[in-house]
Amino acid sequence: MTSPQYTIAKEAYYKGIGLHTGNLCQIVFKPAPENTGVTLVRTDLPGNPQIQALYTNVISVIRGTTVGNDVMRVHTIEHVLSAVYALGIDNLILELNANEPPVADGSSRVFFDTLKESGLVAQKAERQVLRPTERIEYRSGDTEVILEPADALKLTIVLQYKHPLISTQEVSFTIEPELYRAEISPARTFCFDYEVEALKKQGLAKGGSLDNAVVVGLDRIHNKEKKLRFPDEFARHKTLDLLGDLFLLGRRLQAHVKAVRPGHGHNVNFVKLLAEKLLTEDSHAVHRT
Repeated sequence: MTSPQYTIAKEAYYKGIGLHTGNLCQIVFKPAPENTGVTLVRTDLPGNPQIQALYTNVISVIRGTTVGNDVMRVHTIEHVLSAVYALGIDNLILELNANEPPVADGSSRVFFDTLKESGLVAQKAERQVLRPTERIEYRSGDTEVILEPADALKLTIVLQYKHPLISTQEVSFTIEPELYRAEISPARTFCFDYEVEALKKQGLAKGGSLDNAVVVGLDRIHNKEKKLRFPDEFARHKTLDLLGDLFLLGRRLQAHVKAVRPGHGHNVNFVKLLAEKLLTEDSHAVHRT
């Protein structure tokens, strides 16, 4: 059984501020030709330089995933890519007039809705999907990411924090658009209140506020609502992040991925491991579907 590649039917855009840079910015979504993947374009720089959303272009994983080259970089791309992955979009042009997409409310819901409203169009080329036939393990310190063969993409996240408001959380989802929209996309990025000052000293979180991140105190949630969108919102957001980072593989994945104590650095290293094991010309793990 084969399935085509997809792009969007018409141009769409969203405006807001960047989480870490605090810059006002706009992201414009445009249809893209088949077999081109996701291309990030900086319209604010001379010559409108561009870069592919691929693991080989990742240059930083500090509090987000950043891609870049000698002339440009784009920070915190994982939330947009997560929505792109969940919707089944293969080819897309993302034009930005700053160095980071808007953070919106710290989730991916607005990106999902904006892209869905623009409509999806099937293309002539067939989609290539990686369907691993063997277990793949990544371990680093207390983090482990285990891939098992499966009939669909399923993500399981286990969070373990020595904090009374988080403790251990585990969620598991088979990725498909409507479930993603309802159960994953609303989950917001989070940090601890004691981290805020340190982040700002590092030049990060300049655009962060209680409107676009969950700030966790010792015994309370500091957001205006004083509550979470889900009891396990933290684990759900880590699911959102992992899906976005998995897009950087450049191929869709059909497998069960279980991640214990994940983060962007580990996610990207896991993607590099998958590429090393699966993206070879003679690999039997690559199938058209």
